[in-house]
Amino acid sequence: MDWRLMRNQLVGQLRSVRMIGVIVISCMLVAVQYLTTYRASYVIPSSESTLLRDVMLFSQYGTGGGMYLLLLPFLSALLGGSVVSLERHAGRLPMVVIREGRGRFVTTAMSSGFVLGGVGGIMPMIANLSIAAMRNPHLNFIDGVSADARGRVYSSKYILISSDSWIYPLYEFNQVLCILCVVLLIFVIAGLFSTVAVGVSFFMQRKYTEVLVPFVLSLVWWMLPSLTGGKIPDQWSHVIFLDFAPGADHSVRWQNYVGIVLSTALLLALSTVLACVERYRDAL
Repeated sequence: MDWRLMRNQLVGQLRSVRMIGVIVISCMLVAVQYLTTYRASYVIPSSESTLLRDVMLFSQYGTGGGMYLLLLPFLSALLGGSVVSLERHAGRLPMVVIREGRGRFVTTAMSSGFVLGGVGGIMPMIANLSIAAMRNPHLNFIDGVSADARGRVYSSKYILISSDSWIYPLYEFNQVLCILCVVLLIFVIAGLFSTVAVGVSFFMQRKYTEVLVPFVLSLVWWMLPSLTGGKIPDQWSHVIFLDFAPGADHSVRWQNYVGIVLSTALLLALSTVLACVERYRDAL
């Protein structure tokens, strides 16, 4: 891997118009989250003071989180998926491949795409956490049990993360660790979506196509439960397992863990196959 080339790709993209676009979309998602939470017709119960009340995915209120998860593949590919395409359309790709060697260039491009995609993917979450921390710099634990021993629901109790959520044990153990793990998981998923975009860009000449491919693939994967009549669990999609604040029935909660492992493995496998085909294209 060429570290100098990787550094140039990272710096170039982080200073580009695409980065500005990611920041603008991130701010819009945060604004949607606040508007749909505090301008809605329902009244939010009071609770212990915590910044997570205002953060997407951690809060069950607001629609910003759902929009964020749908746009996650697009945001990651927008920032990190075009490192090869930009070289091609600038006319530098043939010379870069000759100078670096195809294998070394592929490894560098995939690595740059992963890092940039991860940054693009976590940007809305980082922006939301930063604004929430400035508005409410507290991190008190909020119990997620929504019903008593007899099954009667606490109608006036504020629930941040349901005790039936797959991430609740980690949230109960350590909130800071929970936040870090969520950000890391989003970074990895987003980074892998971006590497798929980079892999696709090796074989597609049309500009911007690689940015849309991960978004389309994620939509198809998200819709598979409906298309297969429920044979594939909903929890296998990142749109569902990353929306962890609501609870799930104990019989299907473990499917979230399967979804995390499966999504990561499939994206990694697809990226690896595309990279290997490009690496040995001359031999083939």
